[in-house]
Amino acid sequence: METKSLSELREKYKSCTRCSELLNSRIQVVFGEGNSNAKVLFLGEAPGLSEAKQGVPFCGASGKVLTELLSSVGLSREEVFITNTLLCRPENNRNPEKEEVENCRERLDKVIEVMQPAVIVTIGNFATERILGKKGITSLRGKVFPTFIAGREVKVVPVIHPANYLYNGRNPEIFAQMKRDFEMIADVIDAKKKQKSLGEF
Repeated sequence: METKSLSELREKYKSCTRCSELLNSRIQVVFGEGNSNAKVLFLGEAPGLSEAKQGVPFCGASGKVLTELLSSVGLSREEVFITNTLLCRPENNRNPEKEEVENCRERLDKVIEVMQPAVIVTIGNFATERILGKKGITSLRGKVFPTFIAGREVKVVPVIHPANYLYNGRNPEIFAQMKRDFEMIADVIDAKKKQKSLGEF
């Protein structure tokens, strides 16, 4: 039977056992949060400790920055859908392994297939490489990449991970750059709305 809803996918993957190391250390699967009918998908790297405890992506310090950036362009978390490249937190927040990204590939592909987003915002290197197959977020950020996924054109917009801003002592120049990138995301969304291709948010 074909999976037709995010709730079905959430149920299917909440007991995933593909990554033995992640399985041994995980608190819970963090599937995603937001509007299941949204046409804008935000894709991060992997849950952190706060996310793993609460079961909500981007609910820690990075999440507060993300929420502020969304608010700066008139968007809320309730209008978009937020998930990660990995469903489970790597121990000590280490980088995801290639095998782990591959093990989560089918789930993310199915999320995209069900949602049919018009815009995907890739947050950081791992999400950007997963969707675009390109590395180097500092050179890719703030650009729009029209990309065909499952036969449909999607506008992919890579952005710097909010953690980078935090690691750099909340550098105001980095935050200003991130705000400009989010203004561009809002412009891409507005253009899609005018084409009447986004539907309801």
